[in-house]
Amino acid sequence: MKYLEKYTGEKTYMYPSGALATPERVKADFEAALAFPHVVETDAKGQVMFGFYNLAALETQYGIDPELTDEESIKAIQEIMNAPVEPVEATDPQTAALENIAAQLEFQNMMALDDMGV
Repeated sequence: MKYLEKYTGEKTYMYPSGALATPERVKADFEAALAFPHVVETDAKGQVMFGFYNLAALETQYGIDPELTDEESIKAIQEIMNAPVEPVEATDPQTAALENIAAQLEFQNMMALDDMGV
C-alpha cells in the first residue's frame, strides 16, 4: 500500500538509505520543496520518505482535476496508486511468447546502445 501526505516542511522523515530527512536537508535536496505543493510517498506510520513529488505534476500524470483542494487531489491520487492492477492476458500462448521475445530483444538493443555511449 502506498501512502501519500502533503509536505509541510515541519516533519523529519528518514530516507531509504537511513539518512535523516530533516526539513533543512529536504530543502537542500529539493529547493522547490516549499515553493510549490509537494507530496511525500511514505509508509503507514509516515516515517520513511520513499518519494517526493510535485503535486501539480502528479495531478497531470493521473488526470486529477486541478480545481480540487490539495487534500482532495492527494486522496484521489493515492486511490489510483493503490487500485488493483488488472492482469493483461495474451489471447494465445504464441502471442505471449512473441511479446516476451520482442521485449527481451528491445531490452538487449537498449543495453547495446548504452554500452556504445549512445
